[in-house]
Amino acid sequence: MWHNHRSPVAVVRELRLPAPERRAARAERRVEAEIRRERESDWTPERRAAAIEAERRRFDLLGH
Repeated sequence: MWHNHRSPVAVVRELRLPAPERRAARAERRVEAEIRRERESDWTPERRAAAIEAERRRFDLLGH
């Protein structure tokens, strides 16, 4: 499982960067985390559509 913790060496290495590069590195980590969340999400649009279809079929079989 992914986590938010970075090694102390990585933190110190980043602190040595100029301010604009530190902001860019933070933004990059934030975007990568969002991509990971979307990729690992249980409720992607495809999975949601499949769940809805499965539920519809289940109720059709039950005669509702």
